[in-house]
Amino acid sequence: MGVIYTRGSDPAMLEPAQLSESLAAAVRDVMPWLASLSDEEACRPERAGKWSAKQVIGHLTDSAVNNLGRIVRMQLEPDQHLPGYDQASWVRVQHYDERDWPEVLGLWFALNEHIAWTISHVEKSTLIHHGVVAGGTITLGFLIEDYVAHMQHHLRALKSWVSITPE
Repeated sequence: MGVIYTRGSDPAMLEPAQLSESLAAAVRDVMPWLASLSDEEACRPERAGKWSAKQVIGHLTDSAVNNLGRIVRMQLEPDQHLPGYDQASWVRVQHYDERDWPEVLGLWFALNEHIAWTISHVEKSTLIHHGVVAGGTITLGFLIEDYVAHMQHHLRALKSWVSITPE
């Protein structure tokens, strides 16, 4: 599954409404700051060989697309076998760095608002459903919890370097 961002809780102890609110809060809290960035700031990579804010938000958009499908499928039927995806290639072939910053942000925001909505309606009993994602067995509860932690990780990282004037 790649990098794991949470140790994972007992899925029986998770609450879909709390997971949904955590995701919605992460997205809504950072949106005014992200929207205040200029296109130039959003295009500047953290450093040579690293992604720009546009590409990071593009990556989070790709994560949203892939994980929304996983969240839906794992609710409908346990023991799903779901593919991973080559994150760098997805960002590269979609050319997020060439799109207008408001368009990149709008897509990311809308998808995550929808995912938060979807998570808020997950039946608690399905959080224990298992699935295989990119060769690793996980529960739906872990998938959602890790998705939120992944989002929070990248947003914290962005805040630490975006708008830093290059030397």
